[in-house]
Amino acid sequence: MQNESTTSKQNVKDNLDFNLIIHMNSLISLLKQFLCPGCNKYWDGSTTVKERNGLYMQLEFMCYNCGFLTRLYSSPKMQTGRRHEINVRLGIGGTLCGLGRSGVMKLLGALNLPPPIQEHKYREVQEFILNYVEKAQEQSMIDAVQDAISEAGGVEELTVSGDGAWLTRGFTSLHGIAAICSTTVSPKVIDTNWCSKKCSKCQGAESLRHVNFDLFSTFQENHECQLNFIGTSGAMEKEMIYEMFCRSLPKYDIKYISYIGDGDAKVHKYLTTNPPYPGVTIKKLEDTNHFAKRMLTRIKKIKQENKNEVLSDGKKITGKGRLTDADAIKFKIYFAKAIRESKTDLDKLYEKSWAIFKHHYSTDKEPMHDWCDPQWCKYLQAKLNGQQFNHNSKPAIPRACLDLIKPVFHELCSKTSLARVVGGGSQNANEAFHSLLWTMVPKHRFCSSTILRTALGLSTIIYNDGYDSLDKLFTSFFSSIGYYSAECFGRLHTMRKSFTSKIKKRRKKRTTTTTITTTTAATNTSSSESDDEMSFIPNDKNSTDLTQDLIALELSEEDADVDYEPGADD
Repeated sequence: MQNESTTSKQNVKDNLDFNLIIHMNSLISLLKQFLCPGCNKYWDGSTTVKERNGLYMQLEFMCYNCGFLTRLYSSPKMQTGRRHEINVRLGIGGTLCGLGRSGVMKLLGALNLPPPIQEHKYREVQEFILNYVEKAQEQSMIDAVQDAISEAGGVEELTVSGDGAWLTRGFTSLHGIAAICSTTVSPKVIDTNWCSKKCSKCQGAESLRHVNFDLFSTFQENHECQLNFIGTSGAMEKEMIYEMFCRSLPKYDIKYISYIGDGDAKVHKYLTTNPPYPGVTIKKLEDTNHFAKRMLTRIKKIKQENKNEVLSDGKKITGKGRLTDADAIKFKIYFAKAIRESKTDLDKLYEKSWAIFKHHYSTDKEPMHDWCDPQWCKYLQAKLNGQQFNHNSKPAIPRACLDLIKPVFHELCSKTSLARVVGGGSQNANEAFHSLLWTMVPKHRFCSSTILRTALGLSTIIYNDGYDSLDKLFTSFFSSIGYYSAECFGRLHTMRKSFTSKIKKRRKKRTTTTTITTTTAATNTSSSESDDEMSFIPNDKNSTDLTQDLIALELSEEDADVDYEPGADD
């Protein structure tokens, strides 16, 4: 059976449609082995670079004997203009790899290749690329919307997840992006937006204002200004998402009636106070991952604030046999699991959430397992088997430590608070999309809004349709994608699918192992077992294993996007 990269290559009509790096002296040595068409003698002559434009070169070979001239063009011109194909490919490749012009120059320098075209021409190439990328991006998002409508049974009122991010960390970034994703089985990006508080062209033209005001005015009238936002960087997200909501009707003829967001209430409040659809109230669905993380952050905050305080049992909260960071992580995992299993039933969710605390707070004199599940509670398992259970068989978290973190449960596990995650979803699709985007525009490197928009388009296309979909984009640029371009993108597509398959197998194996472990625990419970652990997390996990469980929780079976690509966090 042929792999996908081989199939992609066979779809290219010309198997010689590729670029080749060759040492100049090797080329001249080859020429000297052939006869000159002019004098019919072995060629011997001079080589001149008649024109160079970035990686493009026009070479002229002149025979000493007869003066016959032979010209070699290193790259064809594009059908749509005067640009040469190799320089446009270099611009696209630089963005895909997360390299700016100086990064591309370093790469070419290491390969002993000519440096890229001048800075202003490189910007022109990027603007040329942007037009094609945005057209392909729009088509990809239209297809994603149609898929979402089809999966929703033809209903044109969708539940979406949204999230914003900034080009640099913190809330002082000059550029920001936001994306809205569908909540289908395989979520896709259905709309994106960008904000910029800076236009490099306007700043560069300021020097003309006093020197030649007429020229400055002409420039201001004709150029496309990249500055499209005035305000604080922190306010970008709500403005971008609100704009995408407002244009959903004219753009796609659909409404976004439910919004999955993180704990930041600014976006939903803005959508509520400024309704994008007359007479329609946008429903807010909490992101279950962000909500569950609050359990961990609250407990860690309490530990930090009370690390020197002596508790009711005469000891501090930290130390051996006390409340550890591993315990805090496990509480977070248990809480997230409770939300996932009961997010459609508020009463059941309330009981399962409080069962976590009461399970650990129980003693032989005061067992509190009424809301526990026999599937993981060893006390109930022992009771069903007619056995006696000893809560003190293994050291548990002291009650004094649990009393200190009890307000966290009162805050997060109240019915008022839990009501926010009833029917909740996940922003994993947005996080995965951001990770792919930041591989093209790394946060440690400044880039123009043109590069940011190009990367936003490319990452949307790849995220929605895979690397194979770049075939159409490259064909729109050039007459053909190219033989080895097809092979490389085919391999990347295969690697992506392989990664997805491994994740699914790993989850299936984990689920099978958990089921076996739970079944064994239910039938072989003895009175010597500890009640401090829940059986869906093995008792002897160290901190490394818990971290892996935390990762598995973030990419859970029902919520995770399997097309995740590692990259910078937003």
